[in-house]
Amino acid sequence: MKFLLVLALVGSAFSAFAQSASQLASEAQRAYISGDAETAKAKFQMVLQIDPTNVVARNYLRIIQTQEKKSGAGVQLEKKLSTVILPTVKFQDATFGTALEYLKQQAAKQSAQVSFVTQLPQEALDNKVTLNLSNVPFTEALRYLCELNNAKYSIERYAILIKKAGAEAASGASPSAAQ
Repeated sequence: MKFLLVLALVGSAFSAFAQSASQLASEAQRAYISGDAETAKAKFQMVLQIDPTNVVARNYLRIIQTQEKKSGAGVQLEKKLSTVILPTVKFQDATFGTALEYLKQQAAKQSAQVSFVTQLPQEALDNKVTLNLSNVPFTEALRYLCELNNAKYSIERYAILIKKAGAEAASGASPSAAQ
């Protein structure tokens, strides 16, 4: 009889663990869907402590880890560029490519080495731009410049990627580097 009682207690404890793992996994999924990856990550890790074989938690943690690696790729460069203040940015009918080269040189003067990788056709690099700014952060000057040329940028680990605004990563344009 005692054995059956112990077995029943172990069974109910296991059921409680399974229910709490399932409940935690649901909470973690809701957090992930709402954009709170940190909470989701913590809860999925708790699920794995309760149930190390939980496939859902393992898969979500892999997804979160991949996203963290991808989003963290350009964080250091972005932080550095956010501190670069350009005293003057003045272009009068300069080509977009020339303007990018100027920004690159100005960043280098402040010990911020950048490379641009453009996924734009040559005619877009040859478009004329006019811009007059003073005491502006590098990233804002770049944003204004890209808007003038219907382009957008993203800061990656080793370079700043410039592509047509609205273009997907799998666009047919071939990359060329602005040296």
